[in-house]
Amino acid sequence: MSKLTNATFPTSFGVFSPTGHIVMAFSTDDNAKKARQALLDGGFGENDVAHYNKDEVMSEFEESEKQAINPIQIGQDVAKVQEYLDLAKEGCGFLVVHAPKKERAKLAISIVSPYQLKFAEKYNWLTVEELA
Repeated sequence: MSKLTNATFPTSFGVFSPTGHIVMAFSTDDNAKKARQALLDGGFGENDVAHYNKDEVMSEFEESEKQAINPIQIGQDVAKVQEYLDLAKEGCGFLVVHAPKKERAKLAISIVSPYQLKFAEKYNWLTVEELA
């Protein structure tokens, strides 16, 4: 299992790349915290679920945005970074959930849906799959 911490976002060669993870945004940070607890109560481990508040997301992705002009940052989706920044500016809270298997991803979505989930996207190896 991949160990998630709030210190850093999952990256590959310096680019945000949470392969095997679901990125979720909630209407408020409080809802994100409640959803995290529900995931833990629903069988996800501490190392499977990381919570990020709006300030953490803004700090991380503003840095990513600066790097977007660097040709080494191939694969950085500038539009996606801007979407996350916009949601953070609205006050959304975020979770990054390790759920590489389809069944686990479905379970995660069913658990967090009651907490005003704004969107959920699963990062597969070469694609991003919209889950909610």
